[in-house]
Amino acid sequence: MPETHARRRYVTAASTSYTLWGAAGWNIVTTDLEQYWGKDLSGYDPDGPLPDIEPADGELDPSRGTLSLEHRTGKLQRIAQWRQRGLSIRELVIDVQPRHNVFVGTPGDIADEWTRYVTARAVDGFNIVPQLLPGTVEDIVDRLVPELQERGVYRTEYTGATLREHLDLPAA
Repeated sequence: MPETHARRRYVTAASTSYTLWGAAGWNIVTTDLEQYWGKDLSGYDPDGPLPDIEPADGELDPSRGTLSLEHRTGKLQRIAQWRQRGLSIRELVIDVQPRHNVFVGTPGDIADEWTRYVTARAVDGFNIVPQLLPGTVEDIVDRLVPELQERGVYRTEYTGATLREHLDLPAA
């Protein structure tokens, strides 16, 4: 796949995303918003307005939740600002998704860049955000992983029977 085609796929996915993943993917991305309301939002229309409900009482306590600390306080104000902007749930999900480094290109181009990070010991892995992929996880498994294996930065087999053995750690 040429790099320009890969970039077009990424731009399309980033701007129209979440329909590619159906209900399962939508549930993944709405989980973030549910942390603001403390309620299941799966019954709401993703292209409709934000829920006209207030957060659950316990959700306003900044000591609760898995959101970063700066997002645990001021939830009512943040929700009010989102409503003022007139965003749909889908638009808000896209708007608030954390921005990560994005690698776009052919499988070979991405493998080259990832190899550079790995060999420089700058990383020990990469997080894949399925709902933001312009394709599918199968693209990674079938196209990117073999490129990484050819470069020697992704294992082709496991060396032991336990995680401890795979990581070459001493027996407990």
